[in-house]
Amino acid sequence: MAVAELRSFTRAAERLGMAQPPLSQQIRKLEDGLGTPLLRRLTRSVELTEAGESLYQDAARILSLAEGARQRVERIARGEVGALRIGFAGSTVLHPAVLTLLHDFRERHPEVILTPQEGNMPALVAALHGERLDAAILRLPCSASAGFEHHLIEREPLVIALPAQHPLAGADALAMNQLRDETFILFPRDIGPGLYDGVIGLCQGAGFVPRLGHECPQVISTVGMVQAGFGVTLVPRSVAALHPEGVSYHPVLGGGLTTEVSLATRPHPRSAALRRLILQIQKRPPEGGLLAR
Repeated sequence: MAVAELRSFTRAAERLGMAQPPLSQQIRKLEDGLGTPLLRRLTRSVELTEAGESLYQDAARILSLAEGARQRVERIARGEVGALRIGFAGSTVLHPAVLTLLHDFRERHPEVILTPQEGNMPALVAALHGERLDAAILRLPCSASAGFEHHLIEREPLVIALPAQHPLAGADALAMNQLRDETFILFPRDIGPGLYDGVIGLCQGAGFVPRLGHECPQVISTVGMVQAGFGVTLVPRSVAALHPEGVSYHPVLGGGLTTEVSLATRPHPRSAALRRLILQIQKRPPEGGLLAR
């Protein structure tokens, strides 16, 4: 390339920082290997043969591809480009902290392609185990996700959801024992056993065994059932903000349950883009970064 562009072995050797004889020898070996002259040696310069011109054009493309490959590798290593497959548990899809996290990440890394996948937590955990997802945003507790690393995004309490016309709807905070005669709308235990058992345990701690009504496949859909008058439920506080009409929300007196929204990843993620997302979470967690599970 240097000889072809400068039309001179001497100037090409100077550009390459080498002596002229070794350069001439390398060109001669290249010509011998290809079985054809690439340059015509003139008195004061050189010129390309037809074969040399063809090789020069191809070499220019090869070097351009090599440089592009190097730059892409460097950007991937820095997490500036790439792709992330992220799963979302239903109750986290519209969580404000999750939306803010993803918005900020996309602003900072516009060339990282995010592919979302919504599902229940057992399906997401299975996909993460099977490496069909790079990460999953889960709502803890989730015993099935043991063995993954969890990076805390937000911690929030559960609140009581009542139909708007319920006699207790005008109250502020409610004690759990005030719900002893109510029908509880929950999601199936196999979808989220940790949260399901937590709600049952909260009722039992208040001195009663809850009467269970219809089950809903997602935490968010239980609110619709409450609005329709099928019973009461407990939902994360962020879910309450999505259903302001027809449902009354109340803190639990004496504390209650707290859930955690976290990004679950396999230990030691290989993706630099994923490591950047984790670092972004760790720089802005409300209460801690890495949770051992």
